[in-house]
Amino acid sequence: MAVLALAACGDRQTAGPPDPRAVGPYPVGVTTVTFVDSTRNRPLRTEIWYPAAESARGLPPSPITDFDAELAPLQQESRVPLTAVRDAPISPDAPFPLVAFSHGNGGVRFQNVFQTERLASHGFVVAAPDHTGNTFLDPTGDPDSGHSRPRDISFLYDELSAATAQPGVFEGWIDTAKPFGVTGHSYGAYTSLAVASADARVAAALAMSARGPVSPGYHAATFLMLATEDKTIGQDLNEAIRAVYRSLPGPRWLGEVVDAGHFSFSIACLTGTGLGEGDGCGEGVRYSDGSRFAFTPPEAVWEIVDAYSVALFGRYLKGIGEYDATLAENVAPDILRLTADPRPELTLLASPAAIAR
Repeated sequence: MAVLALAACGDRQTAGPPDPRAVGPYPVGVTTVTFVDSTRNRPLRTEIWYPAAESARGLPPSPITDFDAELAPLQQESRVPLTAVRDAPISPDAPFPLVAFSHGNGGVRFQNVFQTERLASHGFVVAAPDHTGNTFLDPTGDPDSGHSRPRDISFLYDELSAATAQPGVFEGWIDTAKPFGVTGHSYGAYTSLAVASADARVAAALAMSARGPVSPGYHAATFLMLATEDKTIGQDLNEAIRAVYRSLPGPRWLGEVVDAGHFSFSIACLTGTGLGEGDGCGEGVRYSDGSRFAFTPPEAVWEIVDAYSVALFGRYLKGIGEYDATLAENVAPDILRLTADPRPELTLLASPAAIAR
């Protein structure tokens, strides 16, 4: 029996890291906490997803209506798949690297729950604040959100780093010896690049459907994504995202999802609220010739986001070199155009979509 146990342990050690295109090895927990930045008198209601203990596996997930009582009446028809167990104990494998998620303009902290759950299943703690004054319920309450939002993310890095070193709920959760990651959608993409430009602790950023600033000292590995039929930001701002990609000094990737819209990168299409219709959900009108077409199913877009999120943060926060192969690969060639430049000195590698539309 001892020999068999050692053999099994050896198999796990030689099997390599988990496939970034699949759900990771951990069940997922989720909890809600409000942090207050006293220097700005700014409360930040924050959702945190994390790798849970094995005892959480198979337990009923927290329904989407549990995230926000005020939004619950709008979410009764939701078809968003969920797995996270509310307030489950964290895995004894903690501490874990920290990634922050930033929602879109007038969005909500759980709008990319597919992505935050997938990252947690692969051994990341993911913190997502409601950016006070710029959420679905208070969309015009912050006249300076362009400055407030990046500060929100750096504040959460500070708070969770301090909390992990002190007795309390988050004791031992965060691996502060590792760098941080940031990801976001729309205004959250701008926020992600702004944080990576200003906060040297950020080693990797994944930004969807918006451009953002790139400071002279920018050093994060960066994956930009855009939707070719995005009606919210339009073709000019899609071209601006491409320009940001060309300006990035370090490891960089650009993924262009064919026939996706602005809200394809979020859960909007499955909430049952009608959000995103005509810009990621249902049918749209093509930019090139005005013809009608069916948007790429959001679940297919989510799989792209999930795969590259796990690979990017696994590579640059955990140092998993095997994920270089995923980052160099087009994981969905029928619907994705990928341009990859993993090191500045390398020639760009273009991986166009297999179909031209």
